[in-house]
Amino acid sequence: MMEAREDSQLFLSRLFAKSYRLIKSLNAKYLNELGYHDFKVGHVMVMMNLKPSGTTAAEIAKKVRVSKQAMSKLVQELIEKGYLKSIKHPTDQRATLIQVTASGNEFLSALQKCRVQVEEEIARVIGVDKLNQLHGILGELMTFFDSDVCLDEENDALASSKLN
Repeated sequence: MMEAREDSQLFLSRLFAKSYRLIKSLNAKYLNELGYHDFKVGHVMVMMNLKPSGTTAAEIAKKVRVSKQAMSKLVQELIEKGYLKSIKHPTDQRATLIQVTASGNEFLSALQKCRVQVEEEIARVIGVDKLNQLHGILGELMTFFDSDVCLDEENDALASSKLN
């Protein structure tokens, strides 16, 4: 009879889920320490995908693979918080461009600090070389599976989950 192993050793999906929760928790911890308490994963997805000249909500939705409705809700929440503003699109009268405000830029700076802290913390556990390998491996997986349209519904649900 095969010796029983812990679930975390058996299932890659469980390891991915637990490591995602770990990263999300560490980011939330560091964001909280910097005064950002009520951010969703989707808010971060929006903020990380804005062009300086402005971006439409539809462009961001397509890039991060969530529905236009989910993206519109996230963008509106960030506008209400003062992190984004919307302006008229210069060439498309039906569209608006989303731009980062000064508060939004402060959040992006804080988020970058958090990302560095998370990576440093992980590197303390597994070492820099293994962290670099992990980046490479996960990058390869994401590149390969990036065109999988079945992931869109899951991304919609993920966008609305809170960081903490």
